Parts: sequence; C-alpha cells; structure tokens
Amino acid sequence: LCYLEHSSSRLFFSISLLSIFFTDFSFSFLSIMEIFKPKLCWVFMVLCLNLINYNGVEGFHRILPEYQSVSATSIDPDHRTGYHFQPPMHWINDPNAPMYYKGFYHLFYQYNPYGSTWGNIVWAHSYSKDLINWIPLEPAIYPSAPFDINGTWSGSATILPGNKPIILYTGLDTEYRQVQNIAFPKNASDPLLREWFKPDYNPVINPNKYMNATAFRDPTTAWYGKDGFWRVSVGHKRRNRGIAEVYRTRDFKTWTRGKHPLHSAADTGMWECPDFFPVSLKGTEGLETSVNGNHVKHILKVSLDLTRFDIYMIGSYNAGKERFIPDATSVDNSTGLRYDYGNFYASKTFFDEKNNRRILFGWANESDTKIDDIRKGWAGIQVILFLYVLSITSLLLYSLFCVYLVCSDFYHFKHLFNLLNYGL
Repeated sequence: LCYLEHSSSRLFFSISLLSIFFTDFSFSFLSIMEIFKPKLCWVFMVLCLNLINYNGVEGFHRILPEYQSVSATSIDPDHRTGYHFQPPMHWINDPNAPMYYKGFYHLFYQYNPYGSTWGNIVWAHSYSKDLINWIPLEPAIYPSAPFDINGTWSGSATILPGNKPIILYTGLDTEYRQVQNIAFPKNASDPLLREWFKPDYNPVINPNKYMNATAFRDPTTAWYGKDGFWRVSVGHKRRNRGIAEVYRTRDFKTWTRGKHPLHSAADTGMWECPDFFPVSLKGTEGLETSVNGNHVKHILKVSLDLTRFDIYMIGSYNAGKERFIPDATSVDNSTGLRYDYGNFYASKTFFDEKNNRRILFGWANESDTKIDDIRKGWAGIQVILFLYVLSITSLLLYSLFCVYLVCSDFYHFKHLFNLLNYGL
C-alpha cells in the first residue's frame, strides 16, 4: 500500500508494506512496482534500508535536559505533511484517546509545549470536522496532582452510556510509580471538550507490591461485558515477559485485577500502548469496542519497547475467563504481523460511530536527529489510517489521505500521476 502526501509545492512518498495475505493471493507489492516502474525504484531502495536499520525512534521517554526546553524561534515548513496530523510546532509522540463526540473528532497526544525533543509532557488536544483539518486547543491534562506530578503519560478514552466521555491515563506519582488515573470533562455539553478535571480519589488502579511499578502503563479503551463489568487492559512487564494485564470495574472508581493477564508472551519486553478491539467476519464496517460473539475476531495490538514497532495478533476473546487466545497462525512476538513496516509506533484505534468504521492513529517519529528537529521547530506526526478486516489471517489498512483525495478533489491524483510520468 502506498500513501502519498502533497504539501505546498513538495511531494513526499511514504511506503508502508502491510502483512496482507489472501486465500487466493493475486495481489502483491511487486504488482504495484510494475505499475510505477522505474520511477519508484529509488523508493523501494530507501524502504529496504529502513527495514535493515533501527527504526529511528530517538529520545522516547528519555529526557535530554539540554534540549527539552529549547523553544522554536521559527518553523521550517519543508517536509511538513499536508494530511497526516501534526501540531503547529514542537515534539509529539503517542496518540491518545481519539474519539468522536458531538460532531467533532478529538485527538489528544503526548506533547512538549516548550521544545522539539521529548520532555515536559502534557496531553495536548486538537479537534476536527473531517480528520484532515485540525484546530489546536489548550492542553487537556498536565501534571498537577500527587498522582501525576512527575508525568501524564498515555491512555485512552471510553464513551459511557448516555454519551459520556471519560479518559484513563498513566500518571507518574511522587515516587515515580506508574499509576492509572481517570479524568472527566468539566462541561459535557461543550462539544469541544476544552476542560477536564481529575478527581481527588485518583489513582484508580495501582500496581501491587509484586509488580514492576516502573513498567505499568497505557490503559486501553474499556469494553463492557454481559456480566455488567467494564474492563481495561494495561501494559506491563515482568522480567522480560510482556504482559497485557486486565482489570474490571462497575463504576470506574474501584477496580479488581484479573486472576490472569489478558495475554502475555516470554522474551518480548515491555508491552506499551496495548489496544484491544473486535473486528467483523461478515463485512468491512467497524465495530464498537464492546461487541463480542461468533461473528467477530479480536485484535490485540502491543507496541514492543524492545524493537520500537507495533505488532498485532488476531484471535478470540473468552469473556468468562478474561483471556485473549491468539489464532494458531498468529504470532505474539517481534516476528508477528505489523500494521506498518516503517517508523510507526504507539498506535491507537477508536470506533467512529458517525461512519461505522474503526480508525487508526500511529506515531511516526521520522528519522531526523535531535539537532535537526530543533532547527525545524517540530518533531513527529500522527499517521491516520482506516482499519478494515481483510480475512481471518490479517488486516488491511486504507490511508485516509487517499480516501480524502478521491472524495474531495480528483485533481490531486491527476497531478500526482503526471509527476510520476514525467519524473519527480
């Protein structure tokens, strides 16, 4: 799958090889290259180099004191994307709590308001009508209480019955333990959700004394069971075993840890940013996160801290035992299926009830050095993709950019193919 970005007078290519398998395999990446040869041969070479080398994710959760508060004096417009999301300036990493609420799409994200490297992290917030044109708002969540004074890290949103949004996120408390906190909108009638408050009873989920409190983060969107409990998964690591813990609650205030993890795998390291959701076996429409039954499969996605890329597993969810069981053909280690074989990490999906689809955001840190990021005045983008089921063995992702072009302005495609025909 090739998705293309046109930004001002520049044309940028980003190729993402997806693990796509068909029962009758009649489509391949080579067929794409045949269409565009020889103009894209150089792109293929760059892709190969990217696969060989380290993903380029530099400085993640690592403070660089000399750089973290170097504010941008000017913004270099070169190479800024025209369709994938990025704020006006400075560093971003994980996408957090995407949702659709009262006519607007919302995206929160890990953000440094003072510089273009990781540090000073807050939950920045932008909203959009179309997922393409975004308007920034003031940060929604920032360190301010004992339960998050040393960090407000990643988390997810859940829309409760009655169209009530809540956010679960990881805070670093006064002892630098990673704990899970809850936040509510101050004014639920505000469609822009501009202000959020954190109740004093936080944290709502603490690591127990046997757990590694420095590796316990990134709660998922909650799903509702027939037993009347809501559940979330939280990423964890015990020794070198990656774990997706599971917790249940009725009121989002008192939580009980499951007897067993949702899933775990040896020698995979810390599982960051878990994502757990159903996909339909009967069509291409997305499903709300709580849907379960014989007509669905479940996806468990984790971000591997050891390798800095995302993998996903396809399998079944046993609600009674609170366990995810990967299919026999689905691998739960670094050789497993990936959404994207480039620089792509910490992805998060949400169900778009307006269009009955599931949408995926993923962080692309690109590969610039920190000095280059400071010079540019910004670092990182959020890649936006549609997510669909192709078969029971893999997923197919569509770029929102391509859909946007087809629906809104065919001229861009015509111009694009002219460029390919006559050379870049």
